[in-house]
Amino acid sequence: MNNRFTLSVLPRTQRGSGLTLDAHPDGSRFVYCHGHSVVIREFDAPQCADVYTQHATDVTAARYSPSGFYVASADKSGKVRIWDTVNAEHILKNEFQPISGPIKDLAWSPDSQRMVCVGDGREKFGHVFLADTGTSNGDITGQSRPVNSCDFRPARPFRIITGSEDNTAAFYEGPPFKFKGTRTEHSRYVQVVRYAPHGKVWASGGFDGKVFVYDGTVRVDGIGDACSRNVLWLLCQQGHGERSPNFCLH
Repeated sequence: MNNRFTLSVLPRTQRGSGLTLDAHPDGSRFVYCHGHSVVIREFDAPQCADVYTQHATDVTAARYSPSGFYVASADKSGKVRIWDTVNAEHILKNEFQPISGPIKDLAWSPDSQRMVCVGDGREKFGHVFLADTGTSNGDITGQSRPVNSCDFRPARPFRIITGSEDNTAAFYEGPPFKFKGTRTEHSRYVQVVRYAPHGKVWASGGFDGKVFVYDGTVRVDGIGDACSRNVLWLLCQQGHGERSPNFCLH
C-alpha cells in the first residue's frame, strides 16, 4: 500500500507562549513544531507533509538554514538538532546542548556557520555557537529574565538581537558576540524580534501591543512605533523594500 498524501497536524499552541514558523529560502515550504515532531509542509500542496520525529521531548522551535539544506530544531530539554532536509531519512548532522533548559527560539547566521539560541536556561538565557562543531562563539548576557526571541542580521557586519521577559530588547556585536546594549521602549514582555531581509532595520513586538522599528546597521535608534490592541506573537517583513519596511503582525 502506498501513501498518496500525508495530512499533518496544525501547530500546537500553549497559553501565554508564541510559536515559531519559518519558511524555506525559496519560499516553497514552511516548518513548524507539534509535540515531539517537526512538520514540513508545502505551500502549494499542503496535503503533502514530511514529519521529523527524532526529538525525545517537545520541540519548541525550528528554523531553516539560509542554504535550505538543513533544519535546526530545539526542544524543552535545551538540545539543538541539526538535520538534513534533502534526503527522506533526514540524516542527523549534529546535536548540541547549548543551554540547560527550554529553548524558545533560535536563528542561523547568513553564512550558515553560526547559530544563536535563547530560552530559560539555569545558568544562562542564551548562547552562540558554531553549527559544525558546537564551539562557543559568544554569550547572550545583559538581560535578567528568560529570553523569548532572537535573530541574526542577514548581512555583514553580523549582529544579534534578542527580546526578553524583562521588557527589553538587546543587541550584540561580533564574532565573538558580546553584549552592546538594550532598548527599553516596551512596557511589557518582548515576545518577538526580527531583522528585515536586507538587514537595515529590525523590529521588536511585545505584550504591550507595540512594535518598535530600529536602525539595524551601525546605530541602534528607534525610528517609529506601531500600536495594536492585542499581544503581538509573530513578526515578519513583507518584501525586500528598503525605504519603508512593511512588517506583518500576528
